[in-house]
Amino acid sequence: MTKIVKIAVLIILFISASCEKDPRGYNYEQGSLPETPVNLTDFNTEYDDYNSTAPSLGRLIPFCFSTNRNSQGNDFDVIFEPMNINFDKTTGILKVTNEYANWGVYMDDYNIIRTGLNKIKTSGNEFGPNLLTAYNSNEINFTLLYSTDITGNSQINFTSNSSDENFSETKEVAFLNSAFEDLYPSFNSDNSKLYFCSNRNVARFDIYFVNTNPETEIELLLSDTTNYEVLRDNTLSSTSDDKCPFIFGDKMVFASNRAGGFGGYDLYYSILKNGIWQEPVNFGEQINTTFDEYRPILINEGVSWTQTMMVFSSNRTGGLGGFDLYFVGIENE
Repeated sequence: MTKIVKIAVLIILFISASCEKDPRGYNYEQGSLPETPVNLTDFNTEYDDYNSTAPSLGRLIPFCFSTNRNSQGNDFDVIFEPMNINFDKTTGILKVTNEYANWGVYMDDYNIIRTGLNKIKTSGNEFGPNLLTAYNSNEINFTLLYSTDITGNSQINFTSNSSDENFSETKEVAFLNSAFEDLYPSFNSDNSKLYFCSNRNVARFDIYFVNTNPETEIELLLSDTTNYEVLRDNTLSSTSDDKCPFIFGDKMVFASNRAGGFGGYDLYYSILKNGIWQEPVNFGEQINTTFDEYRPILINEGVSWTQTMMVFSSNRTGGLGGFDLYFVGIENE
């Protein structure tokens, strides 16, 4: 290579490097999420902390989850904690903290959730919360779906502040409930189907759904006392326990103790193609262990363009005690 050619190559490389450098001084154009689970230390205690929910509102997340910390290990309540996600584009450090940093005026918008949680609190166990959001003028309305066993077997209830700013009295979602255990409600992306799990037909949990009218306002829909046809999803359900369905876009995640896993409950996912859920796929040994992995949810956290944050609970070793909450990045399909 001649001297002139070498100089030309160096100039091209220098120009390329200069063009690639972010004018704001950032070293990272976008953030990234960990490929292996990280303990959400700020949110965990020596007790059981699991069954979380969080609407996808960006890096400021109203994070709710079931815990028995307030009863020192007895009954479970759902509590609210602020989740602040920050990826430093200069250092590449990702922090997920339990604090109101950068929340500003949003603190008041989200703190109203605590009023709803006080409405659903009983001496029984409140599990599987699912916090839904809707915008009305300049306000955020919240609907909280959850299960409670205060009357015996778990049944699905809800409360909302869309018609009562201090949240409505809790109501049963009558068309989902049976004389058996009914838990973990989750709408699909267009609200045309409502999924949940139940042991109503066999001595195991399967994943069921009802067809719903997506044009109906959520509070009215959930208050409907009409008998809906409840259908078992035969692709998602197995001959073992399949629980905790959660849908984000065209992806469903859930927990199952079916054969072929790594032990206990493992996390699985299914992709919706042409309106049909595909055969479930185990997330693999990077996420699952010989212990229990349970109640996964997906959050659009605003960090990565190619990943989605998955939060779940596990009683694996190395935690603070009992079930702990963890997060990990999963690749978008």
